[in-house]
Amino acid sequence: MKKTLLVCLISIGSFAQNAISIIPKPESITQGKGKFTINSATQIVVESNNTEARDVAEQLAIRLKIVSNKPIDIGSANGNNKIVFSKDQTIEKEGYNLKVTPTGVTIAASNPIGHFYGLQTLLQLFPSQILSSSTQPNLSLTLSECTIKDKPRFEYRGIMMDVGRYFYPVEFIKKLVDVIAFHKLNTLHLHLTEDQGWRIEIKKYPKLTEIGSVRKESMLGHHRDQKYDGKPHGGFYTQDQIRDLVTYAQRKYVTIVPEIEMPGHALAAIASYPELGCTGEQYEVGTEWGVEERVFCPNEKTFEFLENVLTEVIDLFPSQYIHIGGDECPKIAWKNSQFCQDLMKKEGLKDEHELQSYFIRRIDKFVSSKGRKIIGWDEILEGGLSPNATVMSWRGVDGGIAAAKQKHDVIMSPNSHMYLDYYQGSASSEPLAIGGFLPIEKTYSFEPFAPELTAEESKYIKGVQANLWTEYISKPEHAEYMLFPRALATAEIGWSSKEKNFEDFSKRMTKHFERLDQLAVNYSKAFYSVAFSTSKNSLNQPLVSLSSNDKNGIIRYTMDGTKPNEKSLVYSDAKKITIDGDRTIAAAYFTKSGQMLGAPTMKSYVISKSTGKTYSLSKEPKKYNGGEKYALTNGIRGENNSNDPWVGFQGENFDFTMDFGQKTFFNTVSVGFQGAYASWIMPPKNIEIFVSDDNKTFKSIKKMELGSAVKKENFVQQLNISVGNSNARYLKIVAENYGKLPEDHPGKGSPAWLFVDEVSVK
Repeated sequence: MKKTLLVCLISIGSFAQNAISIIPKPESITQGKGKFTINSATQIVVESNNTEARDVAEQLAIRLKIVSNKPIDIGSANGNNKIVFSKDQTIEKEGYNLKVTPTGVTIAASNPIGHFYGLQTLLQLFPSQILSSSTQPNLSLTLSECTIKDKPRFEYRGIMMDVGRYFYPVEFIKKLVDVIAFHKLNTLHLHLTEDQGWRIEIKKYPKLTEIGSVRKESMLGHHRDQKYDGKPHGGFYTQDQIRDLVTYAQRKYVTIVPEIEMPGHALAAIASYPELGCTGEQYEVGTEWGVEERVFCPNEKTFEFLENVLTEVIDLFPSQYIHIGGDECPKIAWKNSQFCQDLMKKEGLKDEHELQSYFIRRIDKFVSSKGRKIIGWDEILEGGLSPNATVMSWRGVDGGIAAAKQKHDVIMSPNSHMYLDYYQGSASSEPLAIGGFLPIEKTYSFEPFAPELTAEESKYIKGVQANLWTEYISKPEHAEYMLFPRALATAEIGWSSKEKNFEDFSKRMTKHFERLDQLAVNYSKAFYSVAFSTSKNSLNQPLVSLSSNDKNGIIRYTMDGTKPNEKSLVYSDAKKITIDGDRTIAAAYFTKSGQMLGAPTMKSYVISKSTGKTYSLSKEPKKYNGGEKYALTNGIRGENNSNDPWVGFQGENFDFTMDFGQKTFFNTVSVGFQGAYASWIMPPKNIEIFVSDDNKTFKSIKKMELGSAVKKENFVQQLNISVGNSNARYLKIVAENYGKLPEDHPGKGSPAWLFVDEVSVK
């Protein structure tokens, strides 16, 4: 039986039929000159040997019905003017071949997953209004002739959503499934348990949701502010809701991976059942973000509890992987527990890191007995890696490299590129975030394969994942803002070839924003933010260059920090901005019609006797170089919420020597240091100022001990050091690195980072 699809063929907008813009980028596209238009006679056909693709075909039929308000059946008609789902066993699992000719469309795949991904590409060949949730009576469903061959680069392509800090409704999670599936991401990792909330119903332990799912209040602003809203926050997913969500995701070929945190980040569980802790004390569900010292005790009650919990979790989630966390577990509770110390002696464990490995191994053995595999954050490497564990490498890529060399599967998820809770634009103009700076171009630049790995070892790199932690993200619209468009970059890293070009991606993404609009995604426009770079002229004055990812518009700016408008100064590369005194530049991207896209970016320049001067460092930074060759004397001071302008040294002292060019009088030296405990960034122990006239013999003129007190909040320490009336050609500054991270730090014993910015001399 056939029904017809009636579509009005009046073209809308300025859709460029010849511009094929797809994210993630397919393996190959060959364009022809013809067109195919869906009309009243067009049929959707599932070949007789391909009945398993019927569900995917029905998804297309539903989409076409929504925009046309006319039904269409799935048929098996011969002839032309049809969209055919055909079977080709030579195409690998998630791959597809899509062909548009003047007489119809064919999507060939070996299984329904490939057909589903072919359908997502087909939808991107239409005008963006094909994704609308309402009827589009004037929509032209015309496709350009083309042949697309495509398959993914990595088997695991994921997004992590933290629902432990803040509970998110099922409707939002389903929308997230829809959007990531549209971009060929195939894994949604749900972080279900935390210190601040337990979000999944466990029948055997009702107190987990009665007590553990609700905290009495939440933090307001950043951790350093120590303010609270005084309002209870709670919520959890029933087992029926989980089953429904899993089924929904399966239809979109998205696997939901549950995470039950252990042995750390477990305070909500311990507050529900105090016997799971090392003291048996009654605690409250956590209200403060950060690393919690109260962790699971590795006793038999805890293992019985976790095995029972995981049994119910495994029954709910058919995923191959079960994520067990394993990160940020301070060992102080175990050090103070006689039980733990006795257990270590009994099991021959040399330290608490090996005790954590013992903990993870027991859980690994249990999960493996159920036919599943554990994933853990890279801390599970410490003390020895459990036999069947997959490592999710978040503290850079080193954990992933180490695991791959040990022949363990790896998901690359480094915080440097894949932590989507970091700011993606200027902190002053962005919604609240945890800190850091991660623009989409940096996410896009990530390459999961490490050059340190051999070809054989690289086979253990199974994919990539971006993570959204929600300490500062309480609402779905804010979560969408942080996820998109950076999740699009993640999708392309996981799916497309290694040879990527950000300029090409940018052009496709500006078109893709129209699709996100149709999907009602509250994406960030920080892509349009103006970037600053600084050089200098012959007078050592800073010369500021401005740029934006989109080259089709205009950059306008002000010199007094006021918000630019459509009449503000127009920037030109031919005439860079000269900074001849203290200035605050505010710049923004405008379309040619005068609309500002994104928020203004501001930079304050402080001019001193050191501005524009050259310098040398005894140890060159390996990772954080401030973005410019002479970032420490470019006149820009580092900000609290961005790592971008800072120069960082891991485990090394800051040893800086600057040449004034001639003997110069000065009496004050100013240096900025950053403190970010959770990011392993610690202020220096001391700082010493030296002078010299020959760059060989240096004289100390001031030394300051800065103490060893540890602040857990983020801050900038601006030291203004009076050095009396000094007159010298060379200035040397040495700041001693904090050294090894302290005992109660989750990175205990690892080298601390020292972050420095802007040396100002007056």
